[in-house]
Amino acid sequence: MALLDDILTEAGFSASEIAEVKAGKLCQGGSLDAASDKELSVKLAFHVNAPLRDAGRIFLGSPMKKEYDPNVESLGMIAEDGGDGSLDDFKDMKLTNAKTMDKLYMKGDHSDLNLSKAEGALFKKCKTHDEVEAQLRQVFLDRFRAYKKDGLKGIAPYVRGKKEFSPGDELLGQLEAGKILPKRAPDFNKYLMNYPNDKPDVFEDSFFWVNSIIDEKKDTIVLVHRCGMPHSGGYVYMERHFYVSRSHNCLQGIGAALPIEDGGVVLYATRTSTDQVGGFGGAVKRGVGNQLMGGRMAANFERARHVIATAAAEKDMEKLKV
Repeated sequence: MALLDDILTEAGFSASEIAEVKAGKLCQGGSLDAASDKELSVKLAFHVNAPLRDAGRIFLGSPMKKEYDPNVESLGMIAEDGGDGSLDDFKDMKLTNAKTMDKLYMKGDHSDLNLSKAEGALFKKCKTHDEVEAQLRQVFLDRFRAYKKDGLKGIAPYVRGKKEFSPGDELLGQLEAGKILPKRAPDFNKYLMNYPNDKPDVFEDSFFWVNSIIDEKKDTIVLVHRCGMPHSGGYVYMERHFYVSRSHNCLQGIGAALPIEDGGVVLYATRTSTDQVGGFGGAVKRGVGNQLMGGRMAANFERARHVIATAAAEKDMEKLKV
């Protein structure tokens, strides 16, 4: 059985942070070692004073974030039958700020939108709002299918001036910079790097899209892949935002609920790639951004910690609905 100190030390938590976890607190352990100069990151951990049963529920509850995230406008599941999806999966995808977003898409505005060269050309042909939304749904379906077929290699790059940015390469670099999965769950780590190949014997995954108003009252729509598997009496998990329409480049969160000598430890680390913290003054921007993101993440996981702690105290892990 693994020791709490060993796991948290491997994950980069300091002695004082480990003491916080042992005291029953949610510990926000600062940022991770950056995988690139575009990265914001945060890591969190808390202790569960009970055996880990149905640990997957900690991470794979309902994705209906609108219930507790006021930024979420709409959300829809994709290919729930395990197939290649269809335009019907995106029928509820609508631009909330249509006036502003139509202008951006009709211009194929690569300075504000994450589009490939081919996608930008398609949007420039649109003349009406309905045409923009129809093209948007098609782009999302095409990107979903390309990712499901070829994984990270299937993610079309974004135009950045005269250059291109590869979200697939960025997400792979984030995995390569990780510390816990390669040692504690190498099979799962290999699957995440080589998806859809090297699939574990037992795992579960799902896909959905979510539209949020993050900044400037503009729609930011994301394609999300969530997957997880039981592991050594606990559970390991990933949430990957493999296409983001604007605001940032991509995001990848890694979670683990691992059994230890007196219950379990829950860890979560997320890395967000954004052009807004690169270049001159990037270190300062990343420091501020990491603090802001860490505060928001901590608030969400404090709720999860409270739910799990209450269920453990009542010896009723059926209440694990976070």
